Amino acid sequence: MLLSKIRNDGLFKFLTILSAITVPLWNYQQAANADKPSSQVTVTVPTLNVRESADLSSKVISRVHQGETFDIIQKRNDWDQIKLANNQTGWVYDAYLTSTEKIAGSINTYSLNIRERPSSSSRVVGYLKSGAKISIHTEQAGWAKIVSSSGVSGWVNEKYIDKETPNSHHIQPAAPTTKKDGNTNELKVAKAADAPMTTPSEKSVPLPNNQTPLKGKTIVLDPGHGGKDRGTTSIARTPEKSLNLPTAETVKQKLESAGAQVILTRTNDTYIPLEQRAKISNLNHADAFISFHYNWSSNPSINGITDFYYQKSSNPLATAILNQVAKETNLTNLGTRYNNLDVLRNNKQPATLIELGFLSNQQEDSIVESPQFRNNVAQGIYLGLLDYFQ
Repeated sequence: MLLSKIRNDGLFKFLTILSAITVPLWNYQQAANADKPSSQVTVTVPTLNVRESADLSSKVISRVHQGETFDIIQKRNDWDQIKLANNQTGWVYDAYLTSTEKIAGSINTYSLNIRERPSSSSRVVGYLKSGAKISIHTEQAGWAKIVSSSGVSGWVNEKYIDKETPNSHHIQPAAPTTKKDGNTNELKVAKAADAPMTTPSEKSVPLPNNQTPLKGKTIVLDPGHGGKDRGTTSIARTPEKSLNLPTAETVKQKLESAGAQVILTRTNDTYIPLEQRAKISNLNHADAFISFHYNWSSNPSINGITDFYYQKSSNPLATAILNQVAKETNLTNLGTRYNNLDVLRNNKQPATLIELGFLSNQQEDSIVESPQFRNNVAQGIYLGLLDYFQ
């Protein structure tokens, strides 16, 4: 009996010691697993650098593209380490990523339009009232693809959503801004909110503050035609002038996020004489002048993009921009050419005029009139300017 008791006491002590060791280890493992990122993210910009380490000065080892999804290995400050298709790993800036997990949310404005596509000009497919519950499936630079509790799906402006985080904290929206008109302040209110007026693909995600490769550069963007000058007309009956302006505005936002000072020769549907456009470039000592146009041909099978220069010294600018825009848009590169055009001939600064596809080609017209195309053009212009200035 005594021997049995001693054995039982010894076993009890052993189990007590083992428990004291294994429970903390188990808790530590649980904590480690909780901290280990296991989520997936999707790229929200056309092209995103993958770097060797979590630093903007680190070597670029690869590039990923919009819509591609990756597993997160670990997080470090504002950077995510992702696993690439070839099992290589690299770091990307997390401002350009969105989680693939569904996020719950609710509407915080009186009435919010649901649109067919992420564009303020897209068809309205429904609307939601304040407090309506939604699930967010995809986010793109200011817009969210949602499904409402009633089953309606589409795109809405993120500004009017309260997101619910896993901790049930809410991300508060930005406060509404006032529009000043003369001596009065007027708060713009519509039946259903939509702002911003630019589409997500037209509005680029801002670069990190210290990634401003175009800082100090003055770029003049010239939306061709305007006002009484409609330009050509697409198969869809869209006047060229109304395509040139949103294209230039999209590029402007992209270049400004990279640090450039950007000047538009027109900001609305106004006719600006050709000599005045070149004068704006000369007076501001532009580092680059880019005029935006869309093409037309009596032969509906002709397609592709081209650009022009007048001064021989502007050829490198035209070439760099055309090559990158053709690559980003996947349109046929018809090459850079000399042309005696007013906005180029009267321009003392490096200048080019780009023709962004044929509105007379049915397939190409359907591509170039989309918001996504404008975003691709903006990325191409950005990369082309980087090539040119480097």
